[in-house]
Amino acid sequence: MKTLLNTLILSILPLFPGLLPASDLEREQRWQEQVEENLFEGETLMLNDGSVDFLGIYTESAQERPEGAVLLLHGRGVHPDWPQVISPLRTRLPEQGWTTLSLQMPVLDPQAKLDAYVPLFDEGLGRIEAGIDYLQEQGFDRIVLLGHSMGNGMATHYLSTTRDPRVKAFIGVGMSADKPELRSVMDTAIALRKLALLPVLDVYGSRDIDLVLNSVGARFDAIRYAGSPRSQQIMLRGSDHFHDGSEEKLTSVIVDWLGVAVGRCWADNNTLAAKQRSY
Repeated sequence: MKTLLNTLILSILPLFPGLLPASDLEREQRWQEQVEENLFEGETLMLNDGSVDFLGIYTESAQERPEGAVLLLHGRGVHPDWPQVISPLRTRLPEQGWTTLSLQMPVLDPQAKLDAYVPLFDEGLGRIEAGIDYLQEQGFDRIVLLGHSMGNGMATHYLSTTRDPRVKAFIGVGMSADKPELRSVMDTAIALRKLALLPVLDVYGSRDIDLVLNSVGARFDAIRYAGSPRSQQIMLRGSDHFHDGSEEKLTSVIVDWLGVAVGRCWADNNTLAAKQRSY
């Protein structure tokens, strides 16, 4: 039924150009079919951003009493069970007590250039809000937003635009700050400065891409400016942008930080200060 509905939407929207989403919905539908066919952990569900349905993958915590929920946003042009970063975190975090919801974010043709994604950032706002709404409906009051690569830009755009109080922390894996004079919406350093007192974890690899490595200082300055003493910037030694082979280390760093930043033990950890670390 959902596939039929999406097909109808794709056929009707061209008649109303003002309603036409920037995302390539046909590509999203192909991703959805691939994910549903190959999913082994978690369950797929369809959410709505106010105009179209989109895919999410919900994976419940292994603990009877979850620590909270993490909303995952993938990088450019992929899907919510992408085998690098997103799928490992989507399935490993529940083992450590954190339910996850991974969203299909707007995508373009594989040949699309980076700047072409700028219009999709506003389109992503509704999807993130729908994901948070769903987690709230499941009873979660500790909701954390986590992005990888371009997913960070969409996450920080949402947080700096909406100031949604339901989001208790933000985790950025492989963030970059690039050419603000051309596309400020993609410059996470600009948005991070607006996240007053929101705990932020900035994780990157020592062998990350240049866009990430060249903006380490700018991002840390922005995190300190925002003022949360629970924020940290952590470099994973020997790891790259996709953290291949470092999945266990990445998960461990995130879970440890969540425990003291927004987990149940947070009230007993008032001595944290924003700082840079490496593992």
